[in-house]
Amino acid sequence: MPKILKNHTLQTIASANFFATLGVSIFNIILLTYAKSFPNPHWFVSVVSIVTVVPAVFGGVTGRVADQTSKKTNWLVGTKLIQAGLYLVLAQIINQRTVFIFYIIVVINLFSDIIGNYAGNLLTIVIQDRIMGEDRQQVMGINTSVGTIMEPIGQTLGVIIISQTHNYALAGVINAVTFILSAVCLTMGYHAVLSTKKVAPQPVTEGVWQVIRKVMIKTTGMDAVSYLGIIMILNGVSVGLDAILNLLFIDLAPSLNIDYSFAILLINIVYVMGSVLGSITKDTWIDHLDLFQLLLVTLGAPVIAYSTLLLYPKLIPILVSMFAVAFMSGKLDPKMFATMMPQIDPHLTGTVFGTISTIVTVASPVGSVGIVLLYNLVDSTFACVFALILITVSFVWALWAHQKIAKLQIKD
Repeated sequence: MPKILKNHTLQTIASANFFATLGVSIFNIILLTYAKSFPNPHWFVSVVSIVTVVPAVFGGVTGRVADQTSKKTNWLVGTKLIQAGLYLVLAQIINQRTVFIFYIIVVINLFSDIIGNYAGNLLTIVIQDRIMGEDRQQVMGINTSVGTIMEPIGQTLGVIIISQTHNYALAGVINAVTFILSAVCLTMGYHAVLSTKKVAPQPVTEGVWQVIRKVMIKTTGMDAVSYLGIIMILNGVSVGLDAILNLLFIDLAPSLNIDYSFAILLINIVYVMGSVLGSITKDTWIDHLDLFQLLLVTLGAPVIAYSTLLLYPKLIPILVSMFAVAFMSGKLDPKMFATMMPQIDPHLTGTVFGTISTIVTVASPVGSVGIVLLYNLVDSTFACVFALILITVSFVWALWAHQKIAKLQIKD
């Protein structure tokens, strides 16, 4: 760990991510508060909630653009300055609070998030170029952990800012400043994130999906549809678990003699701790598992969590199970990208990872909404049992898909 932390590329990326995530998380909570201030707030809050998911749909597109960008580091710095400019414009109009201005604000935030995704694709390419293969998983994990830690901190600061000042324009200016500071970090560490890869026209011999299929079979021992499908279900039930806890503790907190908001805060803190430790630790027995084995173990974490809610819904067991879910998630994502990275043509890195991110991210809100609907339409027990059935199906699906590929490889 100390050796990795001294890496100048990681220091530059993580410091830039620190300020960028701080700004985004500050404004996201403020945008929800802004939407809630309008008449018929349910509609405006729904618009904000939907639009925050939309940028993920463009992952393949932003990844492809990142692959074709010639001066990647220059554009990486430029994206932060563009985002800063967008929020300075936003700050000039947001306090007018008309419906027309609201939609302009939402569009500005949408463009900023899409540009941020493009910057993320550029960073992935930089990591592939600048970080040694054996260090990539830990570097990606540490960088992800910075964002995980800063998100709740930024949200807290956002609540404080708006509650103390009631000035949405100030929030826009603060967000712009954080992006400028992010650009400063990238500029100061310019040579540490300077990508040496040269972009040249490449003959198109196969589509992106064909590349993903080959990479998945080689790194996971499963076909792409099966692996990504299982990851989608895993993301859906994991996000749904968080939503169920928010609802469950409305009734559970009084019986446990604990304040509702304090209980949710504890769960969020434990989740952040688990995610960070999962991302930054190295050489545990879990790290020696291959992607297929890690997927099976990761599927076990939400089984423990949902079973706890069904059989023994007490605070400590719930916190322990949430730590397990977060820890395994923190292990799986960095390892997946780090393992696949060497198998991908450098000219397709952004496209492939952007497409994969789009596929697996879109499932999260779908799974969350589905499980919450079951909770509200039937009850918590039915929602938990349904989630456990989905995980069981995923586990069996994984074993079947892995065995299928193994048989095909034996025949070949």
